[in-house]
Amino acid sequence: MRERRNAKTRRAGLGLWAGLLLSMPSYGGCGPQAEDREQQPVAQLQLVSSPSPLGLSYGEQTTLQLRYLVRNSPGAPAEPRAGVTLKLTLDSPVGGGTLSTGTAVTNDLGEASVRLTAGAVESAFHVTVSAPLSPDLVVDVAVSRFAFGTLRVVLDASPVSLAATELRAGLYPETSCVDLPPTARLLGALRSQLQNGPRGELLFGTLLLQTYAVVGRGEDQSGRLLGYGCVEVPERLLRADLNIPVDVPLTKVWPSPVGSYALDLKLAPQWAIGMPWTTLTCSRGLGVTLVDAMLGALGPSDLAMRLLMSRGSMDTRGCRSDTMLARDPDRIVDALLQATTQGPTLAMVATEFWPVLREQFIKSKLTVKGSDALGFVGVHSLSSVELKTQTMSQIYSLLGAPVPTASEIVVAQMDDKLTVAPHDLAVRLPKLWQKALSDLVMAPRGVTMTAGQLLTAAVTASRYGTQSGCQALENAICDQYAAPCKGLLLPACQAALTSVSAQLQAAIADPPLGTDLRLGLSAKMNDPDGTITAVSLSDGALSGDATLSSSTVKLGGTMTGLRDAKP
Repeated sequence: MRERRNAKTRRAGLGLWAGLLLSMPSYGGCGPQAEDREQQPVAQLQLVSSPSPLGLSYGEQTTLQLRYLVRNSPGAPAEPRAGVTLKLTLDSPVGGGTLSTGTAVTNDLGEASVRLTAGAVESAFHVTVSAPLSPDLVVDVAVSRFAFGTLRVVLDASPVSLAATELRAGLYPETSCVDLPPTARLLGALRSQLQNGPRGELLFGTLLLQTYAVVGRGEDQSGRLLGYGCVEVPERLLRADLNIPVDVPLTKVWPSPVGSYALDLKLAPQWAIGMPWTTLTCSRGLGVTLVDAMLGALGPSDLAMRLLMSRGSMDTRGCRSDTMLARDPDRIVDALLQATTQGPTLAMVATEFWPVLREQFIKSKLTVKGSDALGFVGVHSLSSVELKTQTMSQIYSLLGAPVPTASEIVVAQMDDKLTVAPHDLAVRLPKLWQKALSDLVMAPRGVTMTAGQLLTAAVTASRYGTQSGCQALENAICDQYAAPCKGLLLPACQAALTSVSAQLQAAIADPPLGTDLRLGLSAKMNDPDGTITAVSLSDGALSGDATLSSSTVKLGGTMTGLRDAKP
């Protein structure tokens, strides 16, 4: 009601009462059809006298002369209507003023009169006149034993936005600007005015001499708020002898982050180049993975340098190109392991499982509270994570996780960007990876050995001539290289088996007790409907890290969000 009343007050202040028209309201199921509604009359209320705003002394009386006109068809002139009951109400404080009657009936000229008597207290209020099929007519009234003041408000919205083509100002008596945050529509103002143009001066007259908070707004043609400002004006500036214009600087308005959002997070662990779960998915991945570990076990040496120079170039994943050389150690080792039963099984398991480690899809809820003045804080609750293999997917609930919620998170806003400070949670993410490996990869294919056991079994089953295991791998490689070679690769191979098996298990082993997931979020806030409230979050980025059994892995990723319909 206050918003409606203030909108009418603004129209009164602009002297638009004489031309105010109302379109017919819409009707429900049993009402007139659209073509019938076009024939319905459109009414208007006019304030003939005294002009608004009214300034009265204590006990002073004035007559409000009102006129009611009806337009019977589009384009037809408005005609007076007799016998129409007008209802009048005051929002005056006690003692501010009284009306001679609460209703008045129009005569043959469509006119009716009501006497308004001022009270004996300093007050500012509205007289609201209602009639059928017409918008309410609102008359501003001020009562004082002193002289009234005038306020000139200067606004310039051109630096804010080229779309800011309307200026609006509102006055709030005895109010602080800190209590008046920007709102989608001007609410609760004692007086308000609207003026076209990106810059101009709005004049308020007949004001009680008191302090006011003056709110300035730059709006587009649809009334969407683009620029906002507020200044507090002492009563001395309202004295007519000063006539000092009050400049209200406008700044661009950004949407508020306060509310709850359903988030979609995509986590992307930044695994180290050459991580075994990655390299096992490469072309000749069995060879690349084991040779990487063997060279690591050899350390800096002549043999290690010769083997490295025979390998193909490495890409960002740690995969190697095929040199087509017979002495390429990746080609030699991969051929021997692919010839076993367990080697291709391990490559299949890794290829099927790798998407689980590459991306995780989390559903969560972010609730932001606070204000610009006091700062924003948030609560972030994770609800589920979806893990996808090459062919299957599974959603795992996080509601039973040790600590799926982080509270009292610092949330910052800079223009339309929202930043959620890094916060810690405990969801046992590697344990879920291990479960996905078992549920979605191993069990459906009847694989009972771990990845490390498969690798060990493949090496053990490999054959070269009469040799098997690491001895076979050493002989096959050293037959392509001059001495020194034999005797050096055997212990390197055995160490490599232990190292690769440990790395495969470490990535999915249950981490130590405590928080294991640290997330920081940022996104752009979108306000497509002009509510000054973020409706969605886009272009979001995610960062942080996940704790593994003996190390951590950095996280990147993306985020999107949609405001919850229910808070």
